[in-house]
Amino acid sequence: MGKMEKSKGVTIKINGEEKVFADKNKMESQEAASEELEQEQPDESFEWILPEESNENKIVLVPSLPKKKMPKLIGFGTSSLKSLDNRPIKAFMIAVMCAVFFGSILGLIAVKTITKEKAAVSSVGTSIPKGATIEDKKAAANEPGTQLKTFLVQGGVFSSEDAARQIQKKIMDKQVPAEIFKLEDSYYLFLGSAESLAASKELALFLKSYDVDVYWKEINFEAAGTSQEEEKTLDKMKAVYASLAETSATKLRGKEGTVNEETLKKNLDELKGWELSPKFSKMNADLTAAAKSINEYETSLNEEKLFQAQESLLDFLLNYQNI
Repeated sequence: MGKMEKSKGVTIKINGEEKVFADKNKMESQEAASEELEQEQPDESFEWILPEESNENKIVLVPSLPKKKMPKLIGFGTSSLKSLDNRPIKAFMIAVMCAVFFGSILGLIAVKTITKEKAAVSSVGTSIPKGATIEDKKAAANEPGTQLKTFLVQGGVFSSEDAARQIQKKIMDKQVPAEIFKLEDSYYLFLGSAESLAASKELALFLKSYDVDVYWKEINFEAAGTSQEEEKTLDKMKAVYASLAETSATKLRGKEGTVNEETLKKNLDELKGWELSPKFSKMNADLTAAAKSINEYETSLNEEKLFQAQESLLDFLLNYQNI
């Protein structure tokens, strides 16, 4: 370190103090070299000038709004449409055709329902010929013989007696008379009788208001094994039955009958005075009970009395069949 310091200048000791004198030539050479370096290196410094704030020619980025999607139209069996203006006519026609189709189906269902309600009561008996009057189809009460033609309201036909009795109980719970008749291999349920097939249809429609299934039918009953004297009694009973059936059925339907009351009373009195066999006495009791119920209705106007008369007439037919 001492050697290097000595080379930088001359040290002179005066009055005990050391003074260092630099080498002028060396210092001048260093200063000259320094100036040359300053001249060789360009001045790399520069002045920063900030631009003034101005709105002119200023670019502002504004976020674009999302594009609104057009509503999609859904067609039957077609793809969704991109625009209302460009929707295909085919999809529109398919939609219209489907609407017409389903509308027609609903219309047919409604028509069938209404028709079914109006025609819920269907006849399973002999149809009435066009132009035939009620008198043409009245029971042949005055015809001699053992056959009795009747026009009944049917409540059903069953393959077994147990099934018929189940329905009979339900009908009778509604205060409607019902009797079971075995015809051939089936069991029929009859609810009432009238003077003609047309009248039995009207009576069936009336009984339908009691929420029961009804039909109207012509039935011919045959009494077997009778003598000539018994046939005479049967003829009288058939005439009384026809008059009572017409009277009770017309009153239930709210109509006027054509029965001669005096003739009816006369026939009843004659039967009462005859000596009858047990089976005929039972039939005569049924007719007498029906006539009594009708007379009680005349004074009370209680509809139940007419139903009792109809029930007695059905009992008469049941006993007639078993002769």
